[in-house]
Amino acid sequence: MIDLEKHIMEHRSELDSDLPREGHEERFLRKLENKPARRVNFRHVLQIAASVAIILASGIVIVQQNKSGNRTAENEVLESIMEADQYYTTQVSQRYEQIREFNFENPEEKAVLLDEIKELDTYQQQLMNDLEANPDDERVINALIRHYQMKLDIMDQIIYQLNQLKTETENQNEKKSV
Repeated sequence: MIDLEKHIMEHRSELDSDLPREGHEERFLRKLENKPARRVNFRHVLQIAASVAIILASGIVIVQQNKSGNRTAENEVLESIMEADQYYTTQVSQRYEQIREFNFENPEEKAVLLDEIKELDTYQQQLMNDLEANPDDERVINALIRHYQMKLDIMDQIIYQLNQLKTETENQNEKKSV
């Protein structure tokens, strides 16, 4: 490292110059004149043409397989959506029955509650119509699943609150009877 610094210090005037060394242009022109003409090798051209043909054929095969694969993938997606729909519909029905079986003091409150739960089905039907129109739109699929999850959460919360009311009422009745 010290030798390099020493060399740079000794030849600083030569290294600071922006101009190339004397005779550079003549040497460069001589090298250009001595360069042999480039010939096209027929073998290289054939190799390149064969490579391009293989790439194009592979692309065509992949595109054709992708088109047929899309149908299979769409069927699998639709099947999984239908399975999810069936699962959530079953869960919603079970919770609806649990709510319907509760004894309400006021039957009108029970009717209003059940009607409001049924109103959530109109949004679900709208999402199903959107899904039929756009079966591969992930936003619709995600919205449908979120709707089911939200509906189940709401129904679970209703069931929880009804159970709490039931236990509070039972506790109050026990205190009155004692």
